[in-house]
Amino acid sequence: MKKRFIFLYIFLFVVVVKADVVDIKADHFYANDINKVAFFEGNAEIKQGNNRFKAFKVTVYFNKKRKARKYEAKGKVSFNLTENGISYRGKTNRVVYSPNSSKYFFYGDVLLVDETNNRTIKAQIIELDLKTGLADIKGNNKRPVHFRFEIEDRK
Repeated sequence: MKKRFIFLYIFLFVVVVKADVVDIKADHFYANDINKVAFFEGNAEIKQGNNRFKAFKVTVYFNKKRKARKYEAKGKVSFNLTENGISYRGKTNRVVYSPNSSKYFFYGDVLLVDETNNRTIKAQIIELDLKTGLADIKGNNKRPVHFRFEIEDRK
């Protein structure tokens, strides 16, 4: 019984630690240690668990304890996300993610496809708060918000 408990504890510890691993690849890396910022340019790709972002440039901002406080992806951003059991994919010009608040900000020609609920949103700005489940979606005069979804047949 003790062996099973120890194995389960080690397994859960590894799963929790593994979930916090962020893997970033790019053609060029440079950092500013004084400002606590790291830059990844050219074919930048960031992975964390099942979440993936591809962009021209990824910038990571750190706090005083050297923990990531904000991620920013710019330039032909494409993404695949799974959050709270909902799978999203899409593209945009820029994405900002704040891990402490669990908020995503998508800017510029946003296409967001909710694959779980079969919904598509086109907008200029989308703000998603994953803690509260709230979304704020904005268009403009030239490109209004476009929301497409299916409804159940009435029988």
